[in-house]
Amino acid sequence: MKLIDKIFELLKDRDKKIVVQNFLSLLVLQGANYILPLLILPFLVRTLGAEKFGLVMFAQSLAVFLTVFVDFGFNISGTREISLARNNKTKTGEIFLAVMFIKVALIVIAFGLLYIIVNTYSRFSIDAEVYLYSFGVVIGQALFPVWFFQGIEKMKVVTFINILAKLIFTLLVFILIKEESDYYKVPIYNSLGFIVSGCIGFVMSFRYINFRIPKFSLIKQLFRDSSSLFVSNFATSLYTASNVFILGLFSGNIIAGVYSSMEKLILAVKNVYVPLYQALYPWVARQEDDKKSQIIKKLMPPVFLVSTIITVVILFFASDILSIVYDDTLITSYGNVFKILSFISVFSGLNMLYNMLYFPAIKRYKVRMNILIFGGLFNVIMNLIFVQFFGIYSMAFVVTSTELILVIIGYYYFRKINKRFLF
Repeated sequence: MKLIDKIFELLKDRDKKIVVQNFLSLLVLQGANYILPLLILPFLVRTLGAEKFGLVMFAQSLAVFLTVFVDFGFNISGTREISLARNNKTKTGEIFLAVMFIKVALIVIAFGLLYIIVNTYSRFSIDAEVYLYSFGVVIGQALFPVWFFQGIEKMKVVTFINILAKLIFTLLVFILIKEESDYYKVPIYNSLGFIVSGCIGFVMSFRYINFRIPKFSLIKQLFRDSSSLFVSNFATSLYTASNVFILGLFSGNIIAGVYSSMEKLILAVKNVYVPLYQALYPWVARQEDDKKSQIIKKLMPPVFLVSTIITVVILFFASDILSIVYDDTLITSYGNVFKILSFISVFSGLNMLYNMLYFPAIKRYKVRMNILIFGGLFNVIMNLIFVQFFGIYSMAFVVTSTELILVIIGYYYFRKINKRFLF
């Protein structure tokens, strides 16, 4: 509560109301994003078996890379541009169409890349349908203009539609997945949920804009401005989505499935602060730079405290948590891996405070890009070197170390930009 009170001291009454509404909407959304998968994951592990579950997660990790490519950083740059022009429906309409034109072109390129990969390498061609069906997630994510609704601060719409997508997927899986041979249906249902919600979100955005064909100069400008953000987001995917992918290549689908099951839990912990950061971002982006720094300073201590408590809980109850959630002896036997990953709770909360909220808000996209590129390359290089010798344990150490490095570098640049403050 003290955290929220401190933030509200900096907000006007109208801004306070909007931020609270968006925060609560995003909190509900974030809860649905992780509670529903946590209900479905144990079911999938038991029904599909470790190998087929690992295959599905491996295909999803490849889809994440393609999603990042198609998004091209508009989740940040698009949000910022819409936020600044949100009172002008014609201008927001022009920006909206410019971004969507770029995304459609990127969808075509992304599918072409996937088709080449699937038909070139036997590692993928054996289960080609799983990878191709998973591409529906990329399409759905591209269609759904979350960045637009975040920019106009209408997150209730995003919450409702995204929960609808998760419910569609969850119900279809529980009802129609009966045995191991149904593994190929999982990406179909997952994609269906995303595409349905994407279409609904796309259509609903029309009520907030006036259509205006964008000039080529605007498309070019948005593409150029987002290029560094794309590199940043791709670098981020190198130390998130690449982990299951690399482990699957060296250790097989079974170990990839074990790691993925724990990674899902850590992602739920890691994203505890995402609703708060996303709700604050449009408002923070409109403030003076000095005020932005004050907000970050006030957020640091409570973020560290809450994250530390979460880590301590996991350290003491890692095996119990895995046993309760998955009820699988193989997954539970890797409880020490879960304990190593628990430190991500502390490091990621602060990492995202700088790299997700502060640097984008002050439009230091290149600083953010350089930090995340370093973190992404460090993660991939270290994993490629050590995973083949030490397997899942080295993966856990490298991933956790990457998050720590990102915090240290982010804090360094924060101090460098704000030399007037004493820490």
